[in-house]
Amino acid sequence: MSNEPANANSIHALLGRPNPLRKRVLPPLDQIRRSVKDILSRWPDAIKTPEDRDREKLALNMLFRVQDWKWENITTQRVISAAVAVFDEERRTRSDLAPVHTFYLSEIATRQPGAFLDGMVGVYIDSFEPGASHTRLLAQALGQRSTELGGRHRKLTETLPSLFRPDAAPLDLARIMLGSDDPYKALKSMGLSSPHTSGLAKAAHKTFVERLAPELAKPEARSKLFNWLTPENGPVLQAGAGPAVEALLSVWRNRTPTDALRNELSEQIIAGWNDPRLHNGGIWSGFDPDLKSVLLRWLTHQDMKFFCDMVTATQDSHMWPPRRDFWLKLYDDKMIDEAWVAFGSEARRYAQQNLIRSGKTDMNRRFGRQLDRGSSTSLLIMRIGNKIVVDGCHSYKTHIFRLDDKGAPKLYQREYYCDDIMRASRNSKPHNSIYHWSQWVLQNV
Repeated sequence: MSNEPANANSIHALLGRPNPLRKRVLPPLDQIRRSVKDILSRWPDAIKTPEDRDREKLALNMLFRVQDWKWENITTQRVISAAVAVFDEERRTRSDLAPVHTFYLSEIATRQPGAFLDGMVGVYIDSFEPGASHTRLLAQALGQRSTELGGRHRKLTETLPSLFRPDAAPLDLARIMLGSDDPYKALKSMGLSSPHTSGLAKAAHKTFVERLAPELAKPEARSKLFNWLTPENGPVLQAGAGPAVEALLSVWRNRTPTDALRNELSEQIIAGWNDPRLHNGGIWSGFDPDLKSVLLRWLTHQDMKFFCDMVTATQDSHMWPPRRDFWLKLYDDKMIDEAWVAFGSEARRYAQQNLIRSGKTDMNRRFGRQLDRGSSTSLLIMRIGNKIVVDGCHSYKTHIFRLDDKGAPKLYQREYYCDDIMRASRNSKPHNSIYHWSQWVLQNV
């Protein structure tokens, strides 16, 4: 008999049985990818851009450290912030900072992959200037390390393989913008955290506008343009927006859009870049005068239509329709040079609810206020040649002033008082005879 324990056979049986191996299955990576994406979206820039007031100090401190080779008490983040300063428009060509420029190029070539290398990609993108020496040198240095970049820039290099070829990158980026319904969103998704302010995107913007311009009579092209200029989840583009708005208006230089489209475009332009009748700065300071006149004609017509539509809807008088037709005919005959509306409170509410279709319109900036008579009267103030003409709703008389009359109301004011205008007027006419009234207007303007 065997001396083996009684359960030996069962042990042998277990050992001899081929048990299947247990496989470790990796969990789905979708959640990890989403987490990484959320982190990069929430903190898109590894390095905080230094304030303008701090840049000179940062640049000179880095010059001192490079020349004396002293690196105590400095972080990678501060080194990158200094790079933003020394490669900005004011300092990128300064000869006294040449040692610092050389230092950064050398560090790009030799530093281990990580925060410094990734940070310098951001410096390159933000300081990008077509044809500039610093752009070419940074591109050359970073291009040799492109396979070692971290996840923050990997998608960008995959989407834009020409990133480190300065002659090609802006054109390729413009093609990406042209191929997207929402260019701003497209650039954000590929890794450009601030599309409007990076030098690379600014360079692409010029080509984007030039190539889109011939298509701007089409609604799809206009939508693409406004999605870039005034993105839903981003700031309105200011620097460089002037040529884009000029391209939009140039479509209508010799033709007139429908009333609905004209109103839509003018409201979008005013919401983004202010009313050129009230603001001379921003994009309007160097704007093409002829194209600016196109917009001013639209605004004159629009304000007259706002006034006329409001009175038509809120007053039941047989004398109003011929007055309305008279003023609109003067506009069509190109006699009315400028127009501005001062709404009373009830008329303002009606205009907001029924006339202004754009949710971005600021009524307090878009129109003046009429404050006399309990704000029940609204005014239409026009310039016809060298005359200021004021008409009002209800039974308010029409008043005509010479442009140089000190008592003449000025256009584009925030507040008006209809009784003060009436007392200052020396030439007025009621509307009780439309024929005689219209003849009087024509004789006096």
